[in-house]
Amino acid sequence: MIKYIAVIMCALIAQTAFAGNTEDVLALVEKHWDARNANDYQTQYDLGSKAGSFSANSNGTFFSSDEKGTLAELTENLSNIKKSNVSVRYPEAVQLSDTVVLARYYLEGQIDFSDGNREANYRTRVTNIWVKEDGEWKNRSWHFSPLHNGGVHRD
Repeated sequence: MIKYIAVIMCALIAQTAFAGNTEDVLALVEKHWDARNANDYQTQYDLGSKAGSFSANSNGTFFSSDEKGTLAELTENLSNIKKSNVSVRYPEAVQLSDTVVLARYYLEGQIDFSDGNREANYRTRVTNIWVKEDGEWKNRSWHFSPLHNGGVHRD
């Protein structure tokens, strides 16, 4: 009987620890997009994996695998975005292992590009893999799939 209670207690402790990790990752998801809205390239850079990322963007590009570049390269890559006002909707996360968390959520809002174009009703589903590196959660993979129907929430 004591063995069964010990097993149940260990499972509850592990579940509580995993819940803390998923909550931490969801907070980092919010932090990333708040940084994107503020053109805070340093924070976005710091949240990325040192190994780079695997990406599939909602603009129709095929999968890419990129080594982590420099902060200057990230800044240049994002310079086409004049202003973004996007928000995370309905975030969920599940821990896949001690060092991997899958986050998924909707991202929606408005994006103004430097060339004068505007994505007024930006809506996409995001699947995001976070890995633990040197004791910190880092973004390792993105997959965006656009949603073309309906509008966005207006806060």
